Amino acid sequence: MKESRNNFDNTSQFPEEQLLQKLESSLKNLRVADVELFITAAHMKNLGKSALFHHLSQSATSTAIQRVESAFGVSLCTHEKRQFRLTREGQILFPRLENWVKQLRDLIISKDQIPIRLVTTHAIAQIAVPALLSIDHIDFKHMRPDHAYAAILHDEADIALVLDNAPWKGVVAAEVGKGHFQLYSSDKDAPLKPVLLPEDQMEVLSLQQSWLQVHGYSLPVKSRIPSWSLIANICSESQEIGFLPDFLANKFDLHPVMWQPATSQYRVLAIYRNTGKHVQERFDQLVRELRRVFTIF
Repeated sequence: MKESRNNFDNTSQFPEEQLLQKLESSLKNLRVADVELFITAAHMKNLGKSALFHHLSQSATSTAIQRVESAFGVSLCTHEKRQFRLTREGQILFPRLENWVKQLRDLIISKDQIPIRLVTTHAIAQIAVPALLSIDHIDFKHMRPDHAYAAILHDEADIALVLDNAPWKGVVAAEVGKGHFQLYSSDKDAPLKPVLLPEDQMEVLSLQQSWLQVHGYSLPVKSRIPSWSLIANICSESQEIGFLPDFLANKFDLHPVMWQPATSQYRVLAIYRNTGKHVQERFDQLVRELRRVFTIF
């Protein structure tokens, strides 16, 4: 470091452009807080006042200034007790350092504008996404739960909303809602008849087992529908009976049938990978809003 400082002390031998070329290579060795302190001292022209402004001791402030100088290997200011003056090198680098700090601040602010990539099923999206769009920037995609889980693991999505019906390993899981699966119809007094079922998921298998135990014969199935949302739509516009989570049935004003076996419970989870503090704050806000929404339903 001493040799580097001696090289830069002969600044008159180097053009301004060559000094500025050192800026890029030196930035990686800088602490942002040190640079901000240096900028404050340069504006106030007083090291003691800048120390008070940043709530630091005089010695800690001097050490921070020295770290900035060491990063460039050149004296940037005169080390006087009552006055802080920039050297020629300091005057050249000062506006560049100010611009660098401003760009960093703008970058941090702009992160709030980067959409959070959310993936979930169409059914959950009908409940969750409208509320989330009011509080954050959301880039939303419909996706099957297994695909949504893979998207999180492969960093193709930031957060996924899934039902707690599979082992979600390698992710953070936060419960945002819970309820029951039941057979629903638009008719409050719907008679027993074949029902609409989604694909063979865990909840469907549980229903079929419970039905067999209670009634002694297999659950009559009219049709297999690949989407919870489509089942809800069909039931709301007809006399059909469908197997649905209560949050979706409530949205479509459907009623549980009286002749069904015991209901099965579910939990809605928000799953995501570990994140930095800045992103985590946004996730926490989304989770709070999701809990509010699913409580309503």
